[in-house]
Amino acid sequence: MSEVQLQPSDVARVLADIATLMELNGRDPFRAKAFASAARALEGSDADLRALAKSDQLTSLRGIGPAIASIVAEIVLTGRSRIREELDAATPIGLFDLLQIPGLGPKRIRTLYTDLGVDSLDSLERVASEGRLASVAGFGQKTADKVLAGLSFARECRGRRRYPEALESAARIVDWLRARGEVSAAEIVGALRRRLEVIERIDLVASSAKPERTLTDFAKLNGVSHAEREDADTVTARLTDGMTARLRCVPAGEFVGAVIWETGNEAHLSRLAEMATGRGLVLDRSGLRRGSARVPLPAEESLYSALELAYVAPELREGLGEVEAAATSVLELVELEDLRGTFHCHTTYSDGKATVQEMAEAADALEWSYLGLADHSRSAGYAGGLSVEQVREQQAEIDAWNEAAAASGRSFRLFKGVESDILPDGSLDYPDAVLASFDYVVASVHSGFAMAREEMTARMLRAVRNPYLTILGHPTGRLLLTRKGYDVDVRQLIDAAAERGVIIEINANPHRLDLDWREVRVAAAKGVLIAINPDAHSVNALQHVAYGVNMARKAGLAPEQILNCWPLDRVERYIAERKQAREA
Repeated sequence: MSEVQLQPSDVARVLADIATLMELNGRDPFRAKAFASAARALEGSDADLRALAKSDQLTSLRGIGPAIASIVAEIVLTGRSRIREELDAATPIGLFDLLQIPGLGPKRIRTLYTDLGVDSLDSLERVASEGRLASVAGFGQKTADKVLAGLSFARECRGRRRYPEALESAARIVDWLRARGEVSAAEIVGALRRRLEVIERIDLVASSAKPERTLTDFAKLNGVSHAEREDADTVTARLTDGMTARLRCVPAGEFVGAVIWETGNEAHLSRLAEMATGRGLVLDRSGLRRGSARVPLPAEESLYSALELAYVAPELREGLGEVEAAATSVLELVELEDLRGTFHCHTTYSDGKATVQEMAEAADALEWSYLGLADHSRSAGYAGGLSVEQVREQQAEIDAWNEAAAASGRSFRLFKGVESDILPDGSLDYPDAVLASFDYVVASVHSGFAMAREEMTARMLRAVRNPYLTILGHPTGRLLLTRKGYDVDVRQLIDAAAERGVIIEINANPHRLDLDWREVRVAAAKGVLIAINPDAHSVNALQHVAYGVNMARKAGLAPEQILNCWPLDRVERYIAERKQAREA
């Protein structure tokens, strides 16, 4: 298997999963704690784990002893973890679903499993409805009621994974396919290739000279708990972690057609089929044909060209008017390389892991032109929110850094921002005089999530109409597969943002991806400017902007519609003009 490019945060997630699985399986609790501690240590690390693994120096990192170092080395050098795979196989599949329920951690799930035989959402619901849950040690009626209330959300999350986690699993299978002698090509398709934020199934297409052998071996892969033959060329497998993977094998001449067919959703394919019919062609699951003759497709662009369409990127193949748009113009989409900087980032002044200088140097190394620092405001005591005195201190440090950078001829600038809490009454944290001292203000809700829809909408509308607000941060507060967003009328927020010239954020943290790309489409159509922000709390987290770019592409955004694709001088003018307009 080829080496997999993993960041410390990716490895931290695997170690955290190992710790959880150990607890679920009743393994040594001290060892589980060691894995959890190592995961926390790596979460904000900027270390080059690959280099340290190759030089046998992983134990130089805080929290990484010899035993865990060997596991980290295996992960970063091979892209897999045998202990993770063994624990996956030993864990009843239904227990993974239980982890999605608020109030149920791995220890409590283990207790339910051993004491009551609870091994699925259904068995948990049965035990709860029989009144037996409240009698379990450590539960009580209040906890039992909370668990029961979380069942419906857990059912929605069953077998689903966030994009990065699904991509990691899919990449390992693709690696396995491409290493096989009979396989000439392999590609990730389906929702994962369309870069949806939450994935229900991993879909793959391979071109194989011996499809029967490839499919048979796929069904026996380590990590597969059950496999079924869907049809002559397709096998669907249930993975031990509860997710599903589907592999289709086709002859080389049908590979491109199969990739297109398995990538687009039903609405997109239906529209393409209509376009084909209008040109005397037939589109099916193997590609394009005229009568009985197959139309050669050397690349995906060939099919769209044959239908007299501009190329439609995989992210857009959702049946939302992209085919009609491709009939009249080239579809320009933002690329990761278009970003010139970003604005929602935290430092050690609040709850970040890196200093002002470290964040600046990292952004400069990415060849960006600017970086905005937006630490938490004073009401966010849980996150080390800044007092007014700390605000002045940080701003002075930023000014000094900019002066030194200018003196050395560096064309890079730090912007002074803040992530101001939207208080329950809709006002922004800090007095106006302090808000006026920032180059820009990001405003976000961090508390009071249970407000009624009308109350939450009024609260956020007041914030959007505040003259000091520049960017509305993570507008719905959702955490994918963990927490639904608060109940707010997003369309009213979009209308108010369009009216007031407020930017709306795509929070690129892969656990958020908020605002939802479907609503970003609506906002962009109304002329709302978008910012792609990583909500970075470490140097490595700056790279989360890539997930935000995915969402912007799904929303059909071009670079012009995104603030942080603008060059430095244009951003400086924009900020200056907003300040002048406010003071006029």
